[in-house]
Formats: sequence, structure tokens, C-alpha cells
Amino acid sequence: MKKRILKFTLAIAALFIGGRALAWENIGHAVIAYNAERLLDPEVKAKCRHYLKATIPFYATWMDQARSIEPYTVCDKWHSTNIDAKNKVVVGLPTTGAYHIERIRKEMAGGAYKTMSDSLVKINLQYLIHMVGDHHCPVHVRWSKEEHPQFHYSLLSNGKKLHTHGFWDGAIAFKRRNWRAEKHFDHMQKLSPKQAKKMQKGTAYDWTQETADVSRYCFTVMPKDTEVTKLSKETVETVHQIVDKQMLYAAYRLAGVLNDIFTDKGYKTGKK
Repeated sequence: MKKRILKFTLAIAALFIGGRALAWENIGHAVIAYNAERLLDPEVKAKCRHYLKATIPFYATWMDQARSIEPYTVCDKWHSTNIDAKNKVVVGLPTTGAYHIERIRKEMAGGAYKTMSDSLVKINLQYLIHMVGDHHCPVHVRWSKEEHPQFHYSLLSNGKKLHTHGFWDGAIAFKRRNWRAEKHFDHMQKLSPKQAKKMQKGTAYDWTQETADVSRYCFTVMPKDTEVTKLSKETVETVHQIVDKQMLYAAYRLAGVLNDIFTDKGYKTGKK
């Protein structure tokens, strides 16, 4: 058992240091999905499990594997959303994730999911579970190479270049590699029903705009050539605060979307 745990930890570390473009890595998406499932209305949780034939966390990273397999290669660009030169989200672009989050929400709202085949409901849920998490990751907003700071510099890890994308994708495990999903959930701040309702309002475009602002802040937290193995305690705490907040919001918003869809309330959380 200890050897298996060690192998898993090393695998996560390899992903983190290698800088693969997997938002939040596997553990991050699992934590968001796990937390979202705990926040669902009981009847909604039952419906999700009916269509998925599994728990929500089971499909947390499905899109990362499916993006390279036909017929799902179409979703390859849906993991992020474009930001223009003025730091504003590009609305209505079919090659972005925010567009498809909103499309699926509208198509399934108000009980419309009942007219869909079980397989279509399932695939839509699989998309939502992953995309909502992606759009709260600081480096899953898509600037042009000319505009986005991440293309102009790297961080350092033991003196070797580390892409900023790789760092923030794996930041949930930074200095917390032995944490389980339950521990992340227990550590995160909980919202009152009133706070949750307020935070769940808006659209995926609004949430992505928030993430874009967070992303720019991330590049000020660790300037060019920052050695990530020698960060101060204060900087490490700032990294964790950013990650915890973004993942908390992602979990509450995913739960809000699913609750709206399966309680036949219509397109509620998409309205200000």
C-alpha cells in the first residue's frame, strides 16, 4: 500500500514539474467534483448518479482524456475561453468552453433534459463537470501570445525553467501532496446559503472574467524567474489562498448549475 501511495505521489509530482496543460491536474478536478456533489440537493445527486452510472468525481477528468479521441476531439478547445487585448472575455465564440457551458445549461434547463436521451444527458454532464472547474483555473483563460504574460517569462524549479501554466495547473498539490479530497474540502471556507446564492449568479462568461483578473494577479505574486522551491511562507500561503478560493467557487457553481437543471427551475443561476 505504501509503495502504491508513493508511486501516486511521484506521478503527481511529475505532472507538476513537467508543466502539462491539465487544469488543476487530476486531484484538483476530483476535489472540485467531490465538493460539488456534497453540495447538491439530495434528489439532484440521485439524478446525476442515475445518468452517469457513477459518482460525479468519477468523470472529473474525462474531458482531458476524451479530447484526443473521436468523436470528442471537438471539445479540445473547450477547456479555456478567450480574453481580448483589453482583458475582457470574448462572448459567443463556439470554440470556447464558456460558450458550451452556457449552451448546455440553456438546452437542459426548465426540465428540457427530460426530452433528451440518457446518453446525451450523460455526455452533457461530463462536459459540465470538467469545464466549470477548468474555467476557475488561473491559466485557463486564453490570451494571445502577444498579450498573455505567461508567454513572456517562466518560473524556475531547482534552477530549471518551469512554465507558469504548469505551476498553476498543479498548485493545488503544492506543499500539500499528501492531502485527500476530504481534507481539501474540510480546509476550505464554507459559504452560507445566502453567500452561495450570490456567488452562483452570473454566467460562465462572468466567472471567466473573474478568473482572468485572478490570472493577472498570479503573475504579480511570482515575478519572472521566481524559484518556486524557495518561496517564502507568505507567498506559499498566498498561492494556497488563490487556489482554495477558485476551487471553492468552482464547486459551488457546479453544484448550482446542476441543482438548477435537475430541479426544473430553469436557467436561474445564469441570471444576475
